[in-house]
Amino acid sequence: MDTIINYEVQNIQKIYTEYVVMAEYKTIDSEYYVCKYCGEKDLTKFKSKAHLIPEFTGNKDWFCYDECDDCNNKFSAYEYSLKSLGAFKNSHLPIEGKKKFPKYVDGYHNYSIQFQKDGKLLINSEGNKDFFKIENNRINIKSLSMPFVPLHVYKCLFKIAVSMMCSKDFKKFESSLPWLADKKMLIEPVIPHIMLKNPSSKPVIKPIAILLRRKEKYNCPEFSLIFVWGFIIFQIFLPFNKDDEDLDYSDLKLPILEDFITKDKNGKFGLAHYDMNNINRIQTLEAINFGLKNRI
Repeated sequence: MDTIINYEVQNIQKIYTEYVVMAEYKTIDSEYYVCKYCGEKDLTKFKSKAHLIPEFTGNKDWFCYDECDDCNNKFSAYEYSLKSLGAFKNSHLPIEGKKKFPKYVDGYHNYSIQFQKDGKLLINSEGNKDFFKIENNRINIKSLSMPFVPLHVYKCLFKIAVSMMCSKDFKKFESSLPWLADKKMLIEPVIPHIMLKNPSSKPVIKPIAILLRRKEKYNCPEFSLIFVWGFIIFQIFLPFNKDDEDLDYSDLKLPILEDFITKDKNGKFGLAHYDMNNINRIQTLEAINFGLKNRI
């Protein structure tokens, strides 16, 4: 049976409630040092603190203590693709990763961008200057993004979502473990690997993650993740939930934030959604524009 998706904008607050907000997350005491992914209990295998949200997004404060070192190292391989997807725009913000403010390098246009401690943005160019244009006291900068794997971006977001769950609820998603552990595994999901993305929202310096849970009977996935990093808002609907097996996939509802509604130059409305079930490395054209501050 084919899955037919109906996106809904008005119903998200009616259908979903907050399951957990990143800022309020805490590993349950009884789940400390018991890996939810592989069952490891050896304390010597928990030497590193696993970040609940990748550190490069600005997360310095939230950790999960139910993920062993081996699983943490395995799943961190997906973080590179998420970082590459958002690196260009978010390099214009004072978001500190492991190495303070990261440097973004565009190898195609041969320039780099890095935020400085004094609040300035440093742009170095060794080639021509066709990557930017100044008009009406605004600067427009374009870039060819760093390469990323769409499915790895999706798996990284999925991993963020399940990291915020208690082990009892994560058991519903145990069938996802082979897929999550294998970087090359593709499946034909019943709930499509759709990612919604708005790359031009009001920026945040610290990441925000909210795991939503269906609060009433409705023909939509039980869990959805909202993730905000820098300029970008993401939303996904979690697949592999055994409690979603009885949904009517011929009329699947996906309640979404209105942030993902787009409007082109001709006034035509659209939706910023992407099928992430792809293991090929890709690059995308990116652009940003902002006003220039006059010095007196």
